[in-house]
Amino acid sequence: MKPSNNGFTLIELLISISIIAITLNLAIPSFAEIMDRSKVSANIQRLTQTLQSSRLKAISTNNKVTVCPIGNSPVCSNDWSAGYMSFVDYNGDRKYNENDELLSLYYSEDEKFSLNWKAFGYKNSLQWTGTGITNHQNGSFELCYDNKANKSRALFLTKAGRIRQSDDSDGDDIHENSTGGPINC
Repeated sequence: MKPSNNGFTLIELLISISIIAITLNLAIPSFAEIMDRSKVSANIQRLTQTLQSSRLKAISTNNKVTVCPIGNSPVCSNDWSAGYMSFVDYNGDRKYNENDELLSLYYSEDEKFSLNWKAFGYKNSLQWTGTGITNHQNGSFELCYDNKANKSRALFLTKAGRIRQSDDSDGDDIHENSTGGPINC
C-alpha cells in the first residue's frame, strides 16, 4: 500500500500565501476607509449630542447654557479642534466660573480632526437661552478629518435652535456646506 501524502507542496503553499497577501492588500485600504468614516460619524454624533443636551438643559432650567472650545483645561479658548465643553452659565458671561454647572467636557485626542464654528454673532462660543433658541447666533460647525473633503461633515444651527447635519445631495461623495457648495477643509 502506498503511503498517503496529506500535506501541501511548496508550490501550493506559496500560491496560497500569495492569494492571502493579495486579498489583504485589497481589504486593508477598505477597512481603513471604514474606520475613518466611523471616526467622523462618532465625532459628529458627539457634537450633536452635546448641542442637543445643552439646549434641553437651557430649556429645563430656564438658564443660559454655553458651549465653548477648550484648551488643556476646562477654560473657554479659541480652538474648537482641541475640544469643547458645555455648562450652565448662571451669570451669562460665556466663561466657566466656579459657580457654573459643568454639563459635558470633550478633549479631542486625534490630531487629524479640525472643528470650526462659523457663525453670525459671537464666534468663540455658542449660547442657548432658556427658551431654547440661540443667543442671537446661527451658523455651522465644520468637522474635517485629515484635510480630506470626502471625510468632512457639518452641523447647521438656526437661531431658533434647529440642528441639522450636512448631506451629500449631489452624489459626489462630498457633503455640502450651508450655501450648497462642498465643505472645504
